[in-house]
Amino acid sequence: MDLGIRVLGPVELRGAGPGERLGSAKERLVLAALALDAGRPVSLDTLIHRLWDDAPPAKPRASVHAYAARIRRRLRAAHDGELLLQQAHTYTLALHPRHVDCHRFAELADRARVLTDGGGDAEALGLLREAEELWRGEPLAGLPGLWAERVRAGLEEKHLAAHLTRFGIELRRGHFAELVPEVGALLEQYPSDETLACQLMTAAYGCGRQSDALRVYDTVRRRLREQLGTDPGDALTRLHRLVLNGAPLHELLPPPEPAVAAPRTLPSHPELVGREHELAAILSAAPAQAAPGAVITLQAVSGMAGVGKSLLAVHAARHLGGRYPDGQIHLDLRAHSPGQEPLAPEAALRALLRVLGVPARAIPDTLDELVSLWRTLLSTRRAVIVLDDAAGPEQLRPLLPGASPSLVIITSRRRMTGLPGVRPVLLDVLPPDDAAALFRRLAGQERTGRAHEVADIVRLSGYLPLAIELAAGRLASRPAWTTANLLHRLTHGHGRLAEIRDGSREMVRAFEVSYMTLTTEERAVFRRLGLQLGPDFETFTTAALTGLPAHRAERVLESLLDAHLIQEPKPERYVFHDLLGEYARTLSLSEDPADERAGALRGLIDFYVQASDAADRLVYPRRARPDLPRPARGRAAPAWPGPDAARHWLTAERPGLIAAERHCRTEGATQDAALLAGALANFLDEEGYSAEAQRMLAAAAAHWRAAAEPNAEVHALLHLATAQSRCARYDQAGTALRRARDVADRLGDTTLRAEVRHQLGVLHWNLGRLPDALAHQNAALALRLPTGDLWQIARSQNNLGITRLYLGDVRRAEEHFNAALSGFHASGDDREKAHVLNNLSDLQGNLGHQESARDFLRRALELLAESGSPSEHAITQVNLAHTMNSPAELDAMLDLYRDSLNTFRRIGDRRNASITLHDMGLALSAARHFHEAADQHRRALDLARGIGAAHEEVQALLGLGAAEERTGQPAAAAGHLEAAIEVADRSGMVREADRARSILRELHARTAADSHRGEHSH
Repeated sequence: MDLGIRVLGPVELRGAGPGERLGSAKERLVLAALALDAGRPVSLDTLIHRLWDDAPPAKPRASVHAYAARIRRRLRAAHDGELLLQQAHTYTLALHPRHVDCHRFAELADRARVLTDGGGDAEALGLLREAEELWRGEPLAGLPGLWAERVRAGLEEKHLAAHLTRFGIELRRGHFAELVPEVGALLEQYPSDETLACQLMTAAYGCGRQSDALRVYDTVRRRLREQLGTDPGDALTRLHRLVLNGAPLHELLPPPEPAVAAPRTLPSHPELVGREHELAAILSAAPAQAAPGAVITLQAVSGMAGVGKSLLAVHAARHLGGRYPDGQIHLDLRAHSPGQEPLAPEAALRALLRVLGVPARAIPDTLDELVSLWRTLLSTRRAVIVLDDAAGPEQLRPLLPGASPSLVIITSRRRMTGLPGVRPVLLDVLPPDDAAALFRRLAGQERTGRAHEVADIVRLSGYLPLAIELAAGRLASRPAWTTANLLHRLTHGHGRLAEIRDGSREMVRAFEVSYMTLTTEERAVFRRLGLQLGPDFETFTTAALTGLPAHRAERVLESLLDAHLIQEPKPERYVFHDLLGEYARTLSLSEDPADERAGALRGLIDFYVQASDAADRLVYPRRARPDLPRPARGRAAPAWPGPDAARHWLTAERPGLIAAERHCRTEGATQDAALLAGALANFLDEEGYSAEAQRMLAAAAAHWRAAAEPNAEVHALLHLATAQSRCARYDQAGTALRRARDVADRLGDTTLRAEVRHQLGVLHWNLGRLPDALAHQNAALALRLPTGDLWQIARSQNNLGITRLYLGDVRRAEEHFNAALSGFHASGDDREKAHVLNNLSDLQGNLGHQESARDFLRRALELLAESGSPSEHAITQVNLAHTMNSPAELDAMLDLYRDSLNTFRRIGDRRNASITLHDMGLALSAARHFHEAADQHRRALDLARGIGAAHEEVQALLGLGAAEERTGQPAAAAGHLEAAIEVADRSGMVREADRARSILRELHARTAADSHRGEHSH
């Protein structure tokens, strides 16, 4: 930018060409008043005072606006863009101060003063000569008024100070004759300035003019006595004595300040364990060579208390010492120092300037001057500076360099936003292996040999470095203890937080300092979140717990996130680090009255009851529900735009909803537990959480029975039977359905009676009793036909088609499927249409029409892409893979299986994940990849056992046994087949048990035959 404003002489506006002539004195005064505060707003009242002192005209604001308009026009003519900005009662000259000559002069003089204090006389002299060229006469020449006079006097004082600095350098360099007339003329201007007198005496003496030097002393002494009634000071008196005695010249010259060595103030620190990735991120951002004018500012290292931010930053700074030869500086900004206030920017800058060797007398007073000097010093230095434990952007902004080749590493417990050039490095807890390595290094290798105990200790320490350090220090200070003793204290003591301590240090104190920096509202929310029932939380559950409006709860969550008191592993889903969660719970128990805690949980439960019911009705609008009064209490459900959003909420909130039902059930709020169980039953069934659903629905059925709500009891029993069937607990499912049938028949409710027969048909189909299944399905259809409910009739037709297909009646099965397809089409239910298409695919596959089977599944996938859940889409992909042949199409099959498996894992559907892994194993076995097949069956087995899915467990055991036999492990294969028989017998799965026994007999026969052949071969 070529634009400049000059006030060191007549006020001028300079553009790309010659000086722009300004109008009246008032117009020049307005420009000067804005230029002196360039970049900062100046109020109208201040401008009025600067123009007219205390005697403004009748309409001063109008006059100021008129002058400002003229100046704006001149600025536009000299520069493209708007430079004079008007806001509420203020004007701002949007120009960097360096484009105003008085600010440029001050910057050059400050840099020169610092350089000469550090021994850099030659460079300082060049800067002072450059600064002197900016002066064109009396500042603000010709402008009247008290403000102009004050500014003029202040600028002339700065000019004099620059002269004194330059004269001192010139004297040290032996430039005596050149200085005599210049210093003499200035002494005439300031006749009582003793520093000027000393410099003139020294210059005259250096020229060999001893008498002239003595004459200067006599003149100044006389003036001081006549005008001030005082004698010369010590410095001038000492110089007079030296001149009188003819002392050597060097004794008269002021000694130069010694150059300050590059500061090294990094604190001592232990070795870093782990953190390779984070350290590499910092090192890679620090170039080996300085880029002109560049500054790298890293928010390298924000994270929760005790995560090791300072250690990483200091370690990185020491590692970078070779690249930054001008200093390695550490400053504690004390944002979280117990009993101390955070360091104010002014105090921080003074400390930094002193570290760089600036004498105390040369350190400015105001923040702007401190910032200017700090940035000036760093403009040519290549130093690495650690600003440790920062409170926030307001504290940091003045400390950041301008254009500088230096590197600044910031550490903070808060996320730093709003700072230019910040590159965040978010520090999390240590990986388990690194955490264990840190514990061993601190506690000693000889005492940490039991790896499993060390692993448990660091896990209970939350993998947090400070907690690990405290736990290791506690062990190290107890020679009689073993890791088992420490582990016992962590698991059986007064709570983990109370046990994670070492001497006077406690983990809870580190958390407490972070907590105390919060506002009152943020502290209350933090405590309430400690009562959360699930593993994570979001805006609406937080609002329900705290009673805040949702928008306010969101803002507080963001503040806690910025303070690293909560984490956000998934978008808009928040969690506690487990130690912080325990701290929040402890605070709530100790600080919040019991009735307030109970009220917070009541609000959360009320929200869950209402929101889960609303989501269930949106996702499954056609499902029958009990007619129960639901009091409108608590907060309204989120405003989901459609079924997909509601399903997403159910998926994300599932752990919390299940925990809420368990809390209600165990705390005696059985009606709320039953309402939650009913609202979640459809979702849990569809997503494969049958084990959890059984416990919930059994309790719900018992509650409604005790509450004499037969309609609700039947619905709960129907859902319970479905969940029990999913886990192959068919006897229990039969008991529940018979009870449901009896109650429904007694009520005479046609809809319920039909649904009970429908579910009995499904149960008998699962048991392989196909004629009984057919009879129940026909009974259900007979009950539904008179109602004219096309959707329910289509459900019966679909199930009849499945049953007919398994009975071998393909023609009748196809008729039922087509009727179901028409019914669902008329009802506008694309999801159920997709389910029928799946069944038609099975039918075509049984007929050997493989391509037709695939076409049906592709049509189903198209429908589900618009209306289905991720689970349904994935199941259909698995079915599509079933229509393919291995090994010819193995790669395509595995791609479908893996894609579906990723979906099941993402939504937590372990049952379908187990089924998919088993199918992958079968496909691999068909391609003779038996070792890989065995691996997939083992994974399927682990999942099935984890959720209590007996049918899937048996299938996985059968597949694993077959694969192990083909890999030459007959004993292992026999063991898994025997386990399959045991599970099938226990669960009443007759067909699976018979199949397993048959395979086991064949295995024993082949093993015996192989053994017999082996004996003959010998």
